[in-house]
Order: sequence, then C-alpha cells, then structure tokens
Amino acid sequence: MFLAAVINVYLYVARWYDIWTGRPSGRVKDLPFGLVLKITNDPSTAHEGHIINFIREHTSIPVPHVVAAIAWYDRRFVLMKRVHGDNLQAVWRHLDTEQRANIVEQLRSFVLQLRALKSSHGPAVCGLNGAATIDSRVSSYPIGPFADESAFNDGLIDAAEPYLCEEILADVRSRMRDDHQIMFTHADLAPRNILVRGGTIVAVVDWEEAGWYPEHWEFVRAMYFPMARPRDEAWMRAIRDFIPEDYEKDWLVDCELSSRMVGAF
Repeated sequence: MFLAAVINVYLYVARWYDIWTGRPSGRVKDLPFGLVLKITNDPSTAHEGHIINFIREHTSIPVPHVVAAIAWYDRRFVLMKRVHGDNLQAVWRHLDTEQRANIVEQLRSFVLQLRALKSSHGPAVCGLNGAATIDSRVSSYPIGPFADESAFNDGLIDAAEPYLCEEILADVRSRMRDDHQIMFTHADLAPRNILVRGGTIVAVVDWEEAGWYPEHWEFVRAMYFPMARPRDEAWMRAIRDFIPEDYEKDWLVDCELSSRMVGAF
C-alpha cells in the first residue's frame, strides 16, 4: 500500500511535468535505476505482473523481471527491470536469414511451452486465475470470463452485431468451431512485443491480454496486426512456422467479423 501511494504521488508529479514540458504522457514510464513502470486500469482482469511471474515460474520464456505488482483502487502497477534489446518490429527487415530462422525457432518453442500449461478452469475461456480477459480488437473494456468456447464465440458475435446484419452474423456463427482445445495464449505475439539482440530473443513483453483461449487464438491474434503497414510477407510466413497446426480456416472466419468492425487496427 505504501509503495502504491508513493507511485501515485510520482505519477501526479510526472503528469504535470509532462504537461509543462509538452512531452506525451503514456502508460509506460521509464524510471531511474533501470526500472520501467506500466500502468493499467482494468481491475477485473488478471494483473499483468502476476501473469509475467506465472510465465517466468512455469516456462523458460524470457520475460521482464517484475520488481513489484501492485493494485491501488482501479489502477494496476507493474514495476519491472528494463530489458535492453531491439524491438523486433524495428529490426526485422534488417536481419539476415539465419537470424530470422533462429527467432522463429525460439518463438515456436515459446508457443509450445505456453500450450503445455494446464488450466485449472476446465473449458473456460478466461484470464489467469479465471479473471476477465481483454481483446483490444473488440473493446477497450474487459470481456468474459466465458464458460466455454461456445460462449466466447457468442461474445464475438455480440461484439460484431452493430456492424453486420443478422444474416451474415448467423452464417459466420454457424462456421465457428466450438471444439478447440483451451490453451494458454499470449494473444498479442506481434513484433512490437518482442525484444531481440541479433537472432536471440531477450524478452517477450505486453502480457496483459494473455489467458486461456481456444487453441487457434494465438494464430488469429498474431495475424491480426503482425507488422506496421504494409505487411511484411516474410513475417506472415514466420507466423505460420512458429504457431503449430493449420488455423487458416479459423482465421478467415474471424476476419469476416474483425475486418468489418469499427476500431479495427
């Protein structure tokens, strides 16, 4: 509680300093002593700091070291050690063939490790510890938790209802599978969330949307916003290499909803 109060005072001062200097005020703050502070406002979802610690404890996936994971009323704070590396989105086009192959191999290992984790929530589609989840394509608000994939798919249809007619929604829903396995999923494996040094991944970041999802969801989300426009075809092929199985049909069905929704990235 004391640390949370100190952080809030710091943020209050920093906000007015940013206004005075004209600097943009974001939700990720660089702090002294090699620290980074991330602030979110979703009290019904799993704490990102707890998700990162869960991944660190149960896998070998490189993630930031969490110094403190704090909740203060409706705000969440994750205090982390800064990871020194290049953002993959910035350097992907400059990597050679061997470096790209090494990154794809590492990502495939990471995805397989996530899929090996066992949920204690049965068929539920939910965040860590059964909490609500986030799908930034659909809403800025938390969604779920859902009892199973069928309820999750119904939720996606409901989110698309303002943008599509009943006939199209009914047709799309009839082609959505309700029988995928539920697996732990990062849910935003885009290059902007991967830090590298050459062909070595030093950290996977931004775990706030992670949780227990149908097995195809990692592919759907990775394909949704894989790279700054125009899309990089080499990265699109890489996604198909590091996510096992063929989820093309599931992705194309999802595109019939997401590509027509206002606010799509």
